[in-house]
Amino acid sequence: MNHQLSVVRTGQLDYLEAWDLQKRMARARRADLIPNTVLLTEHPPTYTIGRRGSRSNLLIDQLALEQAGATCYEVDRGGDITFHGPGQLVVYLIIDLGRAERGLRRFVGNLEATVIETLDSYGVTGRPAEGKPGVWVNGKKIAAVGISVSRRVTYHGFALNVNPDLTYFDYMIPCGIPGSAATSIEREIGQPVDMNEVGDRIVERLAHHFDVEAIEGPTVDELSRELAMTDASLTP
Repeated sequence: MNHQLSVVRTGQLDYLEAWDLQKRMARARRADLIPNTVLLTEHPPTYTIGRRGSRSNLLIDQLALEQAGATCYEVDRGGDITFHGPGQLVVYLIIDLGRAERGLRRFVGNLEATVIETLDSYGVTGRPAEGKPGVWVNGKKIAAVGISVSRRVTYHGFALNVNPDLTYFDYMIPCGIPGSAATSIEREIGQPVDMNEVGDRIVERLAHHFDVEAIEGPTVDELSRELAMTDASLTP
């Protein structure tokens, strides 16, 4: 089961629904009931604040947030504040890290390499920045990385700006770093990019870096039904 990566393409999914799904999947993965899995999704406009974050890094109040059609949640991933919305590819990974030394560091490095190589395939040069999480292009953030690990199994993952409305990033301090700005593949190359194509390229690079075979997994509805059959027997 560890030699395959199941790919689940959800389409646009409510953030809280996706978060709950990940936690249920992580429990099932710890019990070896499902394979290592990647979820490819998009969310309605949503700000999330990680364990190191502060709501003060959201620059608009609740009324303005509602007028922008967005929501905000405090969540259990690493990192500070980030934005998710249409046109951004969000990649959640339910992966058993095993017992390899420095497994978490290697895991995060694989995620960053996946993003950088995918960007390179579009002629965009992305780089990590010392002291700043994620992947950056000419000083502007193009991908956020934030994960959680529970009993060796990861959830959360990374978000890559493909064709999002970058206006939403003006309403926050990205990663809690004043003066930071956001960019996207569309902004960098001057034209929109097919989200499914980006997803395929992401999966190909993930499979390469984790040395696994990527296989098409169930639909999100099929996955939910499968998890419902196992939830009662699993501990949180």
